[in-house]
Amino acid sequence: MTRAEFLAQKWNRYPLLPKGVSFIGRIHEIHPYDQEWEVTVTREGKTHNRIFPRLVLLEHQTVEADRLLIVGDLVAISDGGVVTLLAPYTQKLPPRVLRLEYLRLWQDYVYWMREYFREQGFVEVRTPSLVPCPGTEPSLDVFSTEFVNGSRRQKLYLPTSPELHLKKALALGAEKIFEIKNVFRNGEVTDHHQPEFTMIEWYRAYDGMLAIKRDVADLVNYLVRKMPSLKTPLGFDTVQIPQLFYRHCGYELRPDTTLEQMKALAEKSGVDVSSARTIDDYFFLIFMEKIETQFIQERLVFVEKYPPYQAALARLTADGWGDRFEVYWQGLELANAFHELNDPAVQKQRFAEDLAKKRAMGKEEISLDAEFMQCLEAGMPPSAGIALGVERLFMALTGIASISDTRLFPMK
Repeated sequence: MTRAEFLAQKWNRYPLLPKGVSFIGRIHEIHPYDQEWEVTVTREGKTHNRIFPRLVLLEHQTVEADRLLIVGDLVAISDGGVVTLLAPYTQKLPPRVLRLEYLRLWQDYVYWMREYFREQGFVEVRTPSLVPCPGTEPSLDVFSTEFVNGSRRQKLYLPTSPELHLKKALALGAEKIFEIKNVFRNGEVTDHHQPEFTMIEWYRAYDGMLAIKRDVADLVNYLVRKMPSLKTPLGFDTVQIPQLFYRHCGYELRPDTTLEQMKALAEKSGVDVSSARTIDDYFFLIFMEKIETQFIQERLVFVEKYPPYQAALARLTADGWGDRFEVYWQGLELANAFHELNDPAVQKQRFAEDLAKKRAMGKEEISLDAEFMQCLEAGMPPSAGIALGVERLFMALTGIASISDTRLFPMK
């Protein structure tokens, strides 16, 4: 009897898992061994080897099982060598790598991250994943879909961040809130980018940036205490954007530095800005090439005092800088924090500027969430908040080089 005949005529397609059988897995090797049979199976990433006096199939015990089984079959084998074929191998597995040690580490990491915020008195909020406005940043490309209910048709988006809905919660009366959420940004796939990734955002009403900065340092230290295998920063530094531009570019950056001045600085610094269109683009490219590369990777760095065009959802300081900071560690941008803008008139102006940038870039112009504006106009408390890349912090803590390795099914 051939394997094909056995599968078609004899094999029970819905076999019961035999009781008391502990040798279970996917066949890795099977061959005779001194008038016995040596079988190696894989299970949960580990190999298991055993020698059996005989090897026969439950449904066809007159034929040695090696004639009907192949590498890749999922089997259960009794101590006496009776094989139950649980699932035949009829097609190659996709080229995915199951790293159970990463999955378990990630599971613990997210658990302790959530526990930290609960211990600090934060409340976890669940925001929608189908939204009328995915975010306002001109640089971000979005995913869209359509809600259909009878004659009703509404264009909706996957959120680039839960920010707008979390701010609505602040206006509704919440004070210390967080969410761990999958978010979506259309575009590049690199070692640091996936179109779907996990973000944690948290907000403190009636509080400021110093409290958020303490949260970041305390969260990292808490995770390292709970999971001793993780890396620990050698220290925490705070630097300011004007100082960095002067130190590494010899340029006195001001809040009112113009697009033409940034172009001239890029040319003088030898930065490739062929892809740049806006002042944000020039700032970003200069920062990436001339400044970010100079950070000491082993130290966690808070970068403060950004130009106003880099702070669309943040209030401005008295001297005209965006009241926000970014967090860098191990060569990764980990987080963006803001003293949140809660002036509805200024928010409308910033949003109009963002729409103009999108128009100039040929991107879809998406209306701002009307309910969000209503909440601002009703009064959102002065608040500070931050968005932190959960995978990127995991990479920094573990030394994993690619964000794809933090997910079982990354976009390729």
